[in-house]
Amino acid sequence: MEKILFLGDSLTDCERLYSPDGLGEGYVKLLSKRLPYRLVNRGFNGFTAADVNRQLNIFLQDSPEYISLLVGVNDVPSVLGDTNTAFNRFSKSYESILQGLSAYRDNTLIIIPFIFTTPAEFILWRKILGVMNNEIKRLCKKHSFKNILDMEAVFAEEASARGEAALTVDGIHLTETGHEILAENWLKAFKNITEK
Repeated sequence: MEKILFLGDSLTDCERLYSPDGLGEGYVKLLSKRLPYRLVNRGFNGFTAADVNRQLNIFLQDSPEYISLLVGVNDVPSVLGDTNTAFNRFSKSYESILQGLSAYRDNTLIIIPFIFTTPAEFILWRKILGVMNNEIKRLCKKHSFKNILDMEAVFAEEASARGEAALTVDGIHLTETGHEILAENWLKAFKNITEK
């Protein structure tokens, strides 16, 4: 059975170490019920781009056919506190991840990170993340990663329609509805990969 490897932070982790199947209780779990693949969740609570990059070779020992990557929101506080140095470090780390995934380029789904505007301090975080997300898109274009799921844009639209309280519990982590929306959009994006 073909395998999908999920990389990222707590948004992917979702208490996976406490779930019997190791998939957590978020969008990865939802996807497992809808896909004829073996899903492997390697999300880690608190992980930054540098953390994913540092562990990437270990993660790839799972020998996946497909990869999903969602990381970046945990880099925001450091960029906020030391803009140029931390931003450059984030950019180099993310680029190194893409270079490490070059053999999987056509089978990798890059998920653009997201954050909400409640609580109010996240309004500034969101502006910083917007700049970081532009850098992610630039790096993806540079390294020919074409499978991009812009959840920043999706959740901005969904928040306007539903209100942020329906989507997030704290401005970063998702409600059940939020995970369902992420899973639905992930499936659409993944279908574009498998039907090429």
